[in-house]
Amino acid sequence: MVEVNSLKSPQLVEAIVVWTGWGRAQMPSRDDARLVDHFGADVATKLLPIIKALEDDFYSSNARFIASDIAEMEKLAAAQFRQKQPEVAEEIVKAFSWCYTFDFR
Repeated sequence: MVEVNSLKSPQLVEAIVVWTGWGRAQMPSRDDARLVDHFGADVATKLLPIIKALEDDFYSSNARFIASDIAEMEKLAAAQFRQKQPEVAEEIVKAFSWCYTFDFR
């Protein structure tokens, strides 16, 4: 059962960590199949639209265009995301920050 009633849901945090590979891989590796393997098809099907919508919110940041370095880019992108999603778990911010700074380094 999917119990994502907040952006601090342990299941959502775990899903984003699994999907991005954060803390487990050398570089981001967003993988729908890995999420299905971890949670099962029914749960993954419900989590993926939430995960991808949050990723889209994070990636709407203009930090990659205005930051002077990667550290500033990470800080700006995370701050912009937190403004859009003030209730988000810090682990989600960290996972998406890792992806964003890797993609735009």
